Amino acid sequence: MLCTSALLVSQASAQELKRADVIHWWTSESEAKSAKVFSDAFKAAGGEWVDAAVAGTDAAKAAAATRIQAGDPPAAVVYNSVKDIDDLVKNGQISTLDDVAGAGNWKANMPAAILNAVTRDGHVYGAPINLGVNNYLWSSPIALAKVGVTEPPKTWEEFFAVGDKLKQAGVIPFAQSGMWYWYLMTFGNVLATQSTDAYTKFHVMDPSVFEMPEFKKAVEIFARLREYSDSGVPGREWNLSNAMVMRGEAAFQLMGDWAKGEILAGGMTPGKDVLCTVGLDNSPVSISGDILAFPVNTNENTVEAQKLLAKVVTTPEVQLAYSLAKGSLPVRTDIEGAAFDTCARVAVEQQAAHSSVPGYPVLLSPDAAGSIADVLGNFWVDTSASGSDLIGQLEDGFSSLN
Repeated sequence: MLCTSALLVSQASAQELKRADVIHWWTSESEAKSAKVFSDAFKAAGGEWVDAAVAGTDAAKAAAATRIQAGDPPAAVVYNSVKDIDDLVKNGQISTLDDVAGAGNWKANMPAAILNAVTRDGHVYGAPINLGVNNYLWSSPIALAKVGVTEPPKTWEEFFAVGDKLKQAGVIPFAQSGMWYWYLMTFGNVLATQSTDAYTKFHVMDPSVFEMPEFKKAVEIFARLREYSDSGVPGREWNLSNAMVMRGEAAFQLMGDWAKGEILAGGMTPGKDVLCTVGLDNSPVSISGDILAFPVNTNENTVEAQKLLAKVVTTPEVQLAYSLAKGSLPVRTDIEGAAFDTCARVAVEQQAAHSSVPGYPVLLSPDAAGSIADVLGNFWVDTSASGSDLIGQLEDGFSSLN
C-alpha cells in the first residue's frame, strides 16, 4: 500500500507540474546560457521547461509549423518577426494573452510600438521577450592596431579608407555572414545610414525608393562591401563571423547585440576587447525583438503552463537577468538601467541623438523578406553584378510581391 501511495503522489506531482515544450533556435553557447535564465525562472515558479531547440531560425519555425498543422502543437514558440504570427492568428491557432498582459501591466510598462506589434484587433497574441539592436558595428582592436588605428570609423569614407589599409596588412576588413537574413539585415543597416525615409520606403516595398539618391548611394556602399569581405561568406553563420572579429582575423562586423553574448562567453569584454558603435554616418538605431507565442492547446495543464511562462519571462527581474545574459535590452521600461553594459548605453545614447527605426522583421512579411534577401544574397556572390543590376533586380522583385 505504501508503494502504491508513493506512486500516486508521484503521479499527482507530475500532473501538477506545469510542463511547457519550447521551440527556439538559441543553440550557440551564449544563446543557450540566456535561454537557461528563462528555464530556471520557469522552474522556480513551478514549471518545467522542455527544451526543443532547433538549429537555425528557418528550421525552428518550420518545425513549429509542422507540429501545429499536425495537431501536436508545442506549448510555446519563439519568433523573431511579429509577421510570423499573422496567419496563425487568422486561423485561430495562437492563444491570446490578454489576462497575462493585464495582470503584468504591459500597457504601462512596455513601449507602445512593441505591444502594438503583438496586438491584433485589440487582443495580445505574443509575449515580447527582448529588444534587439540590429546595427552595431563591432570592431577588433587587435586588427585595427595592425594599421595604427585606435578608434572605429565614424563614416563610410573612414571605413573604406581603413579597409584599404587592412587589406594591405592581410586582414579581412569586413566579416559578412552568409545566411539569407544576414544579407537583408546588412543592406537595411547600410540603407539606414543614408536615409530613414528611404529605409522605411524600402521595407514597405514602395517602388518610389528606387529613384531616391540616398537609396542609390546605399546600393553603391553595399556593392563595395563585397570587395572588403572574404570568400567564405556564403553559408557562414553570424557567430563564426563574430569569432573572426574576436580573434582579430577580421576588423569589422555589422551585427546585432546578440554578438555580445558570444564575446562574453569567449572571456572578453564588449566595448573593450571588441569595440561597439552603432552604424556609421550618424545612423539611427535599428530595433527589433523576439516574441514568445503560444499555440492553442486543449490540454488544461499545458494552458496553465503557457500562462505561467508568459508571466515569468516578462517580469522585471527575469527581464533584467535575461537581458544581461543575452546582451539585449529588456522590453520593460520599469527597469533600472544602471546594470546595463557599455554597449547597451552606447545604443541608448545613439537612439536619443539620432532616433530609431524598426528592424526588417517588424516591417516585412516572411515571404517578402525571403524573396528580397535572395536577390541580395545572389548579388553578393555575383561579383560581376553592378549596383544598377541590383536595383533592377529589386524592382522586379517588388513588382512580383506587390
